[in-house]
Amino acid sequence: MTKYPFFKKIILSFYSTELYVFVGKSEINKSGLKYLFLLLTIFWIPEIIKMQVNISDFINAKLPVFIENFPNIEIKNGIVSFDKTSPYIVLDDKTKKEMMIFDTTGKFSSLDGLEAQMLLTQSKFIFRKNDMETREYDLSNINEFQITHEKILSWAQWGKSLSFLLYLLIIPLAFIYRAFQTLIYSLIGLIFQAILHTHLSFRTIYRLSIIAITPAFISDKLLGYFDLDFTGWSFICLLISLSFLYFAMLANKNDANSEQLPPSELGAND
Repeated sequence: MTKYPFFKKIILSFYSTELYVFVGKSEINKSGLKYLFLLLTIFWIPEIIKMQVNISDFINAKLPVFIENFPNIEIKNGIVSFDKTSPYIVLDDKTKKEMMIFDTTGKFSSLDGLEAQMLLTQSKFIFRKNDMETREYDLSNINEFQITHEKILSWAQWGKSLSFLLYLLIIPLAFIYRAFQTLIYSLIGLIFQAILHTHLSFRTIYRLSIIAITPAFISDKLLGYFDLDFTGWSFICLLISLSFLYFAMLANKNDANSEQLPPSELGAND
């Protein structure tokens, strides 16, 4: 019988009844989770690369320009000083509203009545958490600390490894999410089974569901990569996946040699 390698499965998942019959009949000892893991691992890579390029571009080109708006700060024996004329106000480039105030003169002692979200005084750091809460931190216990442009740029270099770390985090989480999502689709597949009068085990329906989500998953990744989004897309992905699952189960029903399972396997779990 014809075998279907991983990448061939991806292509044929968009249209091939033969693939769905093969998955339904000839992979009865497989769960499909290995395929799902590989699918996620490979098709998250372009998005991670894009993220890495954006992060590197920000660190190399935009961050140096942005931090020039902020003073170099030094705290020594609990006393704050910086290399700009005090009070120094940082404005938002777009709205021109106050973002942060640096003041060691005592002119500003709180954020009350100000648009700024943060205030650094000679001995305190105050920031507005939300419209209802403002937090204040006493800096008098800090013996020595510096924040300079050079240090910020040095710390930012670690951000270039952020995408790789996110990738290691995203894949397990995405796998858990998709495995659970496919479980829900498989439960809906039981309804399709009643409609189609098929006799597939739940394990087989789950395996077919994993292949059936491939077209919607890849389409979603392509749109995401090109920053294309529109209202209702998640619902459309749901309909696409369930449509392919119905198509897969119908293909197995129509196949002359459809899987015949003993009663013990009909209730088998993955």
